[in-house]
Amino acid sequence: MTMVNPESLTAGLRDLEAAMSESTLRQAALAGARVFLAEEQLRVPVASGEGRDNLIIAYDDEVSLLGVIASYIVTWTKEAFYLRFIEYGTSKMAAKPFKRPAYEAKKSAAAQAVDDVLNKAIRGAAGGK
Repeated sequence: MTMVNPESLTAGLRDLEAAMSESTLRQAALAGARVFLAEEQLRVPVASGEGRDNLIIAYDDEVSLLGVIASYIVTWTKEAFYLRFIEYGTSKMAAKPFKRPAYEAKKSAAAQAVDDVLNKAIRGAAGGK
């Protein structure tokens, strides 16, 4: 095997490394989380609408590893603590889960959203080719 233009290969690898930066990883993870958030907002039982409005996306410091893994979770604010009772039920109330069904319904779409962000960054690094 003969390498005709090793500088081009090296430059391409440097560009790819830059494309897969912390910022790109976070953008990709956030794109997937947005898909789940939208689905949970559709599935959460609504009485006043407050529960739906208090679903949020939060960066997960415990799981994330700088430059390697950017993890986001869809959760609820402190004001909507009661959503855990709806999701898991209580001794006096049956569970009405919305998080797991939302995940199962949208896991492929979320993976595609992540892929789209990463592929766009890679194409940008390759000069749009």
